[in-house]
Amino acid sequence: MKEWNSIVACAAGFALTFSMPAFADVGVSNTRDINAPIHIHVANKDWVTHVLPTGRVVSPVGLVNGAPNFVTAVVPLGDHVAAMANGATRAQTITLYDQHTLHRLAEIAAYKKGARKAAPMPTDVTDLHSDVIGHQSFFQGMAVGPDHVLYTAGGDSSDVAAFSVQGGKPKLLRRYPLAWRPFPKTQYPYAYQGHHIGKPRLFYPDAIAVGPRNRHLYVTGLLSNSLARINIQTGHTRYRNVGPYPFAVTLADAGKKLVVSLWGGNAVAVVDPASMRVLGTVRVGPPTGPDHTQAGVHPTALAAVPHSPDVFVALANIDRVAEIDSADLRVKGFIHDGPYPDAPPGSYPDGLTVVGDKLFVANAGNNDVAVYNDQTGKGLGLIPTGWYPTAITHAHHALYIAAAKGLGSGPNVEHQWVGNMMDGLVQKVDLRDLTFHLPAWTQESLLNDGFTPAQRAARHAEDRKTTTFLRKHIHYVVFILRENKTFDEDFGDDPAAGAWADPHLDLYGPQELPNLYHLAHRNTLFVNFMADGEVTAQGHQWTTAASDSDFVQRTWPEYYSGRGLVANPGWTQSLIPGGATGTGGVPLGVDNPYAIYENLSVLGKWSNPWISYPQRLFLFNDLLDHKVSFEDFGEFVSRSEAGNISTAMKRHLATGFPGWDRMILDTYREKMAVNWLEAHPGAKFPHFIYIWLPDDHTAGRKSCYYTPDYYVANNDYATAKFIHYLSTTPEWRHMVVFLTEDDAQSGADHINAHRTFALAMGPWVKKGYLETNLYSQVNLLKTTEAIFGLPPMSQWDQNAGVFSGMWTDHPDFAPTKVLPMQVPVTFNAGKCDHYTLLRREAGATGHYLIADEMAWYKKHQTKNGASLPPPSKGNAYTPTTLLKVPGPEQMKQEWIASKGVKSYARVMAYLKAYSAQKDAPLNAYQAGEKE
Repeated sequence: MKEWNSIVACAAGFALTFSMPAFADVGVSNTRDINAPIHIHVANKDWVTHVLPTGRVVSPVGLVNGAPNFVTAVVPLGDHVAAMANGATRAQTITLYDQHTLHRLAEIAAYKKGARKAAPMPTDVTDLHSDVIGHQSFFQGMAVGPDHVLYTAGGDSSDVAAFSVQGGKPKLLRRYPLAWRPFPKTQYPYAYQGHHIGKPRLFYPDAIAVGPRNRHLYVTGLLSNSLARINIQTGHTRYRNVGPYPFAVTLADAGKKLVVSLWGGNAVAVVDPASMRVLGTVRVGPPTGPDHTQAGVHPTALAAVPHSPDVFVALANIDRVAEIDSADLRVKGFIHDGPYPDAPPGSYPDGLTVVGDKLFVANAGNNDVAVYNDQTGKGLGLIPTGWYPTAITHAHHALYIAAAKGLGSGPNVEHQWVGNMMDGLVQKVDLRDLTFHLPAWTQESLLNDGFTPAQRAARHAEDRKTTTFLRKHIHYVVFILRENKTFDEDFGDDPAAGAWADPHLDLYGPQELPNLYHLAHRNTLFVNFMADGEVTAQGHQWTTAASDSDFVQRTWPEYYSGRGLVANPGWTQSLIPGGATGTGGVPLGVDNPYAIYENLSVLGKWSNPWISYPQRLFLFNDLLDHKVSFEDFGEFVSRSEAGNISTAMKRHLATGFPGWDRMILDTYREKMAVNWLEAHPGAKFPHFIYIWLPDDHTAGRKSCYYTPDYYVANNDYATAKFIHYLSTTPEWRHMVVFLTEDDAQSGADHINAHRTFALAMGPWVKKGYLETNLYSQVNLLKTTEAIFGLPPMSQWDQNAGVFSGMWTDHPDFAPTKVLPMQVPVTFNAGKCDHYTLLRREAGATGHYLIADEMAWYKKHQTKNGASLPPPSKGNAYTPTTLLKVPGPEQMKQEWIASKGVKSYARVMAYLKAYSAQKDAPLNAYQAGEKE
């Protein structure tokens, strides 16, 4: 099996003058939406060049235009280009562009419920044609058939929708329904991964190919492990099981073979399109099976070599592209898709196209397209793109590239949700420009990501100096993770933060957070600190793996917007509707907050998260491998493919520590953690502690739950008590404590929607220090790795800097203080069902309901005790699955509950005025909340 080289050599010898722009000026709004085509050249390049929350730079080239949030597919359609967007928005869309100019021409908006009147998209085209349809979703896949009919994969609607474009106007022609098909119990994920009690099981189509002679459609079903063949004329459908989580499908070998990539199978399946017989599978990664413990290689995009049986397969999780022979059912070789020699994973190749003798690979992680010779695998160069390119195609001497997150995020002072506020981007690159521009583009791409040899050498030299200090003085690291707050939300009214804070956006202050303010003023507060992901599903992977996986990136918008998938970001979750831990309204025993460390064989009908893991797994795996003692209080860890946690890992898990449950308070979690640590003093005290204290997420205005103010105050008190305990231990003399949030999705921020805060505390940390350097969660992990001598898990932490400006040679070993709570125990008003009351009483002592307690608890109901007016219909959310509440709704709930309706109206008026002042267009259509 031959091994081919990466693209690094092609960058050598080329120089490019490129100055990285400063991060967004403090307090200055900056919209990054593109509302008309832009030919990028020297004069306007600064406008499309932005620093991402990760610290990397995005700077596309060629011709670009905006697209709706999270665009995942792009195909040529006659004289048009069609782009599909399936973000966590009200409407998922197909946008048609003029192939030559990239002007927007038409839009199809699909609503998962009834059709709605769509607000017009900002565009330079006044006669934009649109079509609005109801009870329809889109997910990843499109194909073009005879007469330029566009076929789209329906995801949650379990169908294929066919559209024609007549006179520039899109028209729905037909829907082809698809039915779920059972798969072997011996095949991953071993159980259907959707909510099906009282609901139909979903085929969940996600990719389409048009068969030979244009008679059939071949459609993959993500939740059915199946391939469907649809007769275009009659609609008659045949099905065939092909393997775990089929992702893409393409014809090869002059139409005699169908090749299907198996996202969850480390393989591709080869099928006879005429008989629908599986001819065999070609393994492109290690063998899988129930006991397999490593992450999958994630076969995703496919590109058939014309006039050949060969097919290229993107292996998104390991930064390789495999070439397989569909006739001989063998692997011919691999292309290493890393940006420099021996790079860890992070390129995330997930889009492919072949043009002539060149293979083009869209690298979602590195915001570029890599160019290879398709015969030799030699790297030829890189093309800069928008943030997170997800698809690539070609037509008429041009590449068309879709980037899911466009130009990144700025302030969200328009009350957008960071989860869907970022417009996507469609990019056209003239293939004739490659000869002249590719060397410079390559150097620019490497500079954007910090990957040039000079950048990496300088960073290593700086890190080495800091690491020497850390290894001498810091032997214990404690990582406290909380939930969903922007910097302005918690520190907006902090005078010490100066221009880094906007008091108009401050929701919680010294009354609710006396300890957070006290700790921040007496330690180091990071004021320019970013969450690397948009939502919780990504956040907990970034804070444990310095990365997230392509599976999480592509699927979280579907379950956050209620489109048929069960949440699967790393935790295992109940497959019973509404049955995530601690949600109520489900049979007793289902809402079990202690399930996070149980094997799936014990839990029964729960999701199987193995496919969601990034290639090098999580920090806990590295700690285990390098024999660094640790204890995990509440965070998920890796499982085998069958869902089992290893015995070695379980020795480091606080299995009695509750996970997500809104009725178990953080003061109980803190008590459990302290009790555990007191029982393990001296040599048994872990060198690394990770603890999840999630109550500042709150439960909004949900009736009978604690009020947001009380949740936040309890979380603040619990956090301070835990830090105080640590400061009384002998280990404190060589300890650092990091505190941050998993994401910033629940509020507005005047600098960046990804901005949250972090604190560093301990004897060797500067006191009263504001750290203004741009850092993110990855830097926190990089610093932890430096202290313990651990290897990088991804390209992000390998190329992140160790925290450097916050350390002192004059340690202060004094214990920290704990300030009392200033918020009394209060509950939200409204009707309380018996189950919620029972759960609340049980949760007060750290329990969850079991059958034997039910009868007793029914006799002991407490009064509401609420001091707030009951929420009106539509003004209370239920935290149904794990933390799955869009940010604007969470902000609204918390703001009204904490400060009242009038205060919420005032902050919204301020945001509107601020937005208008900075000339940032409102984008309600793009940033729609879930329905």
